Amino acid sequence: MSTGSRTQVAAARPPLNRERIIAAALRIIDDEGVDAVSMRRIAADLDVQAMSLYNHVRGKADILDGVTEYITTDLSLPLRFEGSWEDGVRTVAHNFRRSSLRHPRACELVLSRQLSSPTVLAPIDTVLSILLDRGFDEATAVHALRTFIAYQIGSLLREANASPTFSGTEEAAVRKRTARLAGCGFPAVERVAPVLAAVDFEAEFTFGVEMLINALRDYAPRQA
Repeated sequence: MSTGSRTQVAAARPPLNRERIIAAALRIIDDEGVDAVSMRRIAADLDVQAMSLYNHVRGKADILDGVTEYITTDLSLPLRFEGSWEDGVRTVAHNFRRSSLRHPRACELVLSRQLSSPTVLAPIDTVLSILLDRGFDEATAVHALRTFIAYQIGSLLREANASPTFSGTEEAAVRKRTARLAGCGFPAVERVAPVLAAVDFEAEFTFGVEMLINALRDYAPRQA
């Protein structure tokens, strides 16, 4: 390639910046998983030298933090909720699930990285405000927040990483799982085999959220 041709290619390529690097990392995660992300892999995707990335990010950990923050911004939560605390908690939980599962292979980042940026702290502040503004004491609000986070981590990681062999509601697959469970020799499992064989992740998630909300009512402030 001549010098003039290389100059034209460089001119046509958008300038390298943090946003392009994070977008490239997210593409790699969507296609291949978090473990595939490396500085060299991102550089190859962007057709640049790996060292040039360090002009815009501090390293791989910084990039993964950026991916987490990017996905978290998709929650689109209001600063304050009207209505009951139950409706507020319910809305946050389901918005968080939908946002996380738009990039299922990045789900573990959103759920497990410890960040302190305004982007990530905003939804935490929203949940705490929902509870505190409706009379929950500080300790209960924090315990409730952590309980819901723990539930979401387990539930969404299971959904994102579930093998098609052991999940879903597709009729033929459910029949196969039912037949396998019905002949396992464990009476309780055999009894519920048709139900156990079908996995509707949204319904399961909703059941868990409602169960936690019902449990939290025991800690809610009494109305005068």
